[in-house]
Amino acid sequence: MGGDMAGNSWNGDDFLGELTTRLSAALIARRDATALAGAVTACAAAAETICSGRLMSCSAGCAHCCVLNVAVLLPEAMAIADWVRGRLSPEELQDLQRRLESHRSWARWMEDEERIAKQMTCPFLDGTDNCTIHPVRPLACRGVASLDRNSCREALAPIITDEPRFVMTDLLRQAAYDNAFRALGQAVKASGLDDRSIELGCGVLAFLEGAECRELLLGGGKLPDALWRF
Repeated sequence: MGGDMAGNSWNGDDFLGELTTRLSAALIARRDATALAGAVTACAAAAETICSGRLMSCSAGCAHCCVLNVAVLLPEAMAIADWVRGRLSPEELQDLQRRLESHRSWARWMEDEERIAKQMTCPFLDGTDNCTIHPVRPLACRGVASLDRNSCREALAPIITDEPRFVMTDLLRQAAYDNAFRALGQAVKASGLDDRSIELGCGVLAFLEGAECRELLLGGGKLPDALWRF
């Protein structure tokens, strides 16, 4: 991928260190669902201060990149699960869980190239290609910002070719959110919690299916390895 790195005076290492220190102190002092959700929000806010106001071609209903695999940290998955549980009706929640179960059954093992070829879109998209979890979308999703929608459409089209395909992206935004993700992971580990990442749909489904994963995460335990082998 090509990109724009304007604003390269920003020091990513300093940003990572300062954010990790702040988040670690907060999570060591308080280790509950509210604190973890707050840490995720703080990461997004910190990254956004670096790239606020920068131009992008991404907009609602543009889902070209929503065929790619997305990794989330466990606090992100739990925060998203809590968010949808608080907003969906029982019928809507049941429908979402069915989509996530189908996704877990066969789509999660696909490499990006196969998902692109089969146009296996994110299970959180609605019928008009809008993200239904946009306010709480993963840090990895927030860090993607195209500078040219046409290049996205061409690069992520379901065609087989040996030709390289490039997307013009904002590399500063990507770096800011990558470091925010790393800071959250390091802070979670420093506070004694499970710091592994997991595929987005599988992670959210795990926290929707029952209380076990939530209790394990908040209690400092390890979530079942089966979640990564399902």
